Amino acid sequence: MIFLKNKFLLHGFGIVLFLLIPFAFPIYSMTFLIKEFISYAFALVFFYTNYYYLVPEFYFRNAYKQYTFILGISFFVITFLPILILSQWQTANVNEWKHIHNMHGYLTPFYSDIKRNIFLFATAVFASIAFRINDHLKQLNTAKTNAELSYLKAQINPHFLFNTLNSIYSLAIVKSPLTPTAIVKLSGMMRYVLSETTEKFVSLTKEMTYIDSYIELQKMRLGETALVNYSFNGDVQEKVIAPLVLIPFIENAFKHGVNPEEPSQIEIQISVSETNLYLHVFNLKVPHRINKADYSGFGLENGKNQLAFLYPDKHQLKIDDNNFSFTVNLNLYLV
Repeated sequence: MIFLKNKFLLHGFGIVLFLLIPFAFPIYSMTFLIKEFISYAFALVFFYTNYYYLVPEFYFRNAYKQYTFILGISFFVITFLPILILSQWQTANVNEWKHIHNMHGYLTPFYSDIKRNIFLFATAVFASIAFRINDHLKQLNTAKTNAELSYLKAQINPHFLFNTLNSIYSLAIVKSPLTPTAIVKLSGMMRYVLSETTEKFVSLTKEMTYIDSYIELQKMRLGETALVNYSFNGDVQEKVIAPLVLIPFIENAFKHGVNPEEPSQIEIQISVSETNLYLHVFNLKVPHRINKADYSGFGLENGKNQLAFLYPDKHQLKIDDNNFSFTVNLNLYLV
């Protein structure tokens, strides 16, 4: 809504400036000023007609013959109609008009008017086509980006569901009393994934609830077999974030950093300032459980791609992959 208001204000400001152009030239008479104003108004009307209707309906649909025919008619209308409208005034002031045009060295009283109107028409045609093509390219790029993001999320969600169901299955096998709680948490998480993550940005409060539930589910599954330290601080009220952009880095630690036969340690720290979110994820490696080629993780690459799409130049991601541990530090600009 704010964007639309700004767009209308920008267009309104441009229209006023365009219509004020005749006032920037020497004014020989009120008739001369009215003639100039009408010519600019005709060009402006054609600009928006071409921008909003003719280009989308004919030019973009490759109907070039029809489009050329309409341009031809518009050319004669815009070039000669403003002159005809003021023909009575020009006739009544023929001596004045001859004097004005002789000052500029034109052969006929209307020659300069025709040249001016042709210039305005050409400007309106090329400017409206250029602006419309630019907007069209932006729309195509946005649609492409949204499609790619939807594809990434479609990859992340089944991946998460598979891992979490495995966690609940492990609890059910040992008949853990935590199984019903885990199912309720998973239900809430899936409800969030299905109903909220279709938007480009969501409430940071809801996203943090999702992350909290995920970590709690993992703690239930792991029990005493892994040391999981999780901390959060900061104010999340009235802040938004791209959905599921943090979870791949957290999920990666649980996927590749836990093994009952090895000392397992995971540290997750999230802090929120007025403008930024900081994520720190650390896990000890368990090299005998995975191979090096598989270590980066399917979800981890998706996390990187989402950041590249949604936060270009608004994030700093540093990954430290050494022989004994894997560390992720992300600084995300939220505004």
